[in-house]
Amino acid sequence: MRISTNMIYDKGVGSMQQQWSSLLHTQQQLSTGRRVLTPADDPIASARALEVGQSKGVNSQFMTNTGYADDRLNLLENKLTGVGDTLQYIREKTVSAGNAGYSAEDLKYIATDLRAQFDGLLALANSQDGTGDYLFSGYRANAQPFSGGLAGVSYQGDYGTQTIQVSASRYMPVSLPGTDVFAATRQIDDTLVQPSTGTHVDGSANTGGTTLSGTLAPLASGAVDTSTLARRYEITYNAATGYDVYEYVPGNPSKVAIATGLADLSSLGDPASPNYVGVNLQMNDAAGNPAVPGDGDRFELFVGSPNMFDNLGVLIDAMERPGPSGMAGGAVAFGLTNLDGALENVLKVRAQIGSQLTETESLLNIGSDLDVQYAETISNLVDVDYVSAISNLTQQQTYLQAAQQSFMKVTGLSLFNYLS
Repeated sequence: MRISTNMIYDKGVGSMQQQWSSLLHTQQQLSTGRRVLTPADDPIASARALEVGQSKGVNSQFMTNTGYADDRLNLLENKLTGVGDTLQYIREKTVSAGNAGYSAEDLKYIATDLRAQFDGLLALANSQDGTGDYLFSGYRANAQPFSGGLAGVSYQGDYGTQTIQVSASRYMPVSLPGTDVFAATRQIDDTLVQPSTGTHVDGSANTGGTTLSGTLAPLASGAVDTSTLARRYEITYNAATGYDVYEYVPGNPSKVAIATGLADLSSLGDPASPNYVGVNLQMNDAAGNPAVPGDGDRFELFVGSPNMFDNLGVLIDAMERPGPSGMAGGAVAFGLTNLDGALENVLKVRAQIGSQLTETESLLNIGSDLDVQYAETISNLVDVDYVSAISNLTQQQTYLQAAQQSFMKVTGLSLFNYLS
C-alpha cells in the first residue's frame, strides 16, 4: 500500500474531526441533560418517549379539566349551602308564626321578613359563575333560569346537565337543572293536599263536627293538572245554597270565587268541570263517614306543589291574609311540610355534589401520581446519566489529545529532513 503525504493529512484531520464530533455530542448531552438529542441517537427510546409524552400531555389536560370541575362543583355547593340556610331560617320563622299569641300585625312583620328571604332564594336560584354562566339553567347557560314573584315563578332553563371530561371514560356533571333543586322538592301524590279542621262563622269549632279531606284528581290515571297545585282555597257551607269555594291568589287583595252554590264538593274533582281545581274533596264525620257540615262552617284547603317558590308564595300570603282557621289551623302545617320537603331535596342534591367533589379529589391525586410516573419513564428513556457522560467526556478528551499529538508527530516526518 502506497502512503502519500496527502493521505496522512486527510486521515489525521478526519480522525480529529471524528473525535471533536464525539466530544461535542457528549458536551451537548451534559449541557441539555438529555441522552437522546435526536431520534437517530436511539430510535426505540425516542419513539417510546414520544408516546409516553403524549400520554402525559393528555393526563395534564384531564387534570386541568378536573380542576375546572372541582371549582364549579365547589361553587354549586356554596350556593346550595346558602339555599339550605335560607330554607332553615324560613322554617324557624314559620314555626314561630304558629304562636297563638301573635296578632295579625305580627304575622305581617314575619311575612315581610319572608318576602326578603324569598327574593334571596330567587337570587341564589339565578346564581352565575365567574364567566357569567347561570348555574341552574341546564344547557341554556346564558338564560336566566327563574323569573317571577310570589304569584308564581317560571323556569326558562332546560333539563340538561353540563359536563366536563375528567378522564378517558368519565364526564363529570358540573351544573344542575333548576327544576332538580327548586321544582322537584315533593312527590306529586295525595300528601300535597292539606285541609284544615274548619271553623264556624263566628270562629268557634265547626257546628257539624265534620272534617274536610282531599286527594289529588285524577291521581289514578296520572293526569295530574300541576298548574292547579300550590293553591289555597276557602270553602264555606251555606245550608240554603250549598258550598262556596274561593281561592286566595298571592298578590290579589281579594278572594277569587271559584264556584258558588255547589251541592256536592266531588264535582271539584271532575276534570271536565270548569270549576276543576285538581282535587277531590269529601266532608266526613268523626267516624269517617260522609257528612254535611253545619250552616256557616268554613274550611281552608292547601294544595302543595313540588315547586318550593310556589309553596312559599302561598305560605307568605297566608301570613299576610290569615284564612278562617288561622295560621295554626293549616298554614303552618302546610308550610312546614313543604319546607321539610325542600330541605330534604337540597340535602340530597348536596350529597350528590359532595360525592362528586370526593371523586374530583381522587382524580386529581391519581392524575398527579400518573404525571410523576410518566415523567420518570421519560427521564429513564431520554435523560443523560451524568456519571457515564462525564466519564465519556474525559475519555474523549484524552483520545482527542492523543490524536492531536500523534498528528503532529506524523506530519513532522519527511524525507527532506535527511537532505543536507
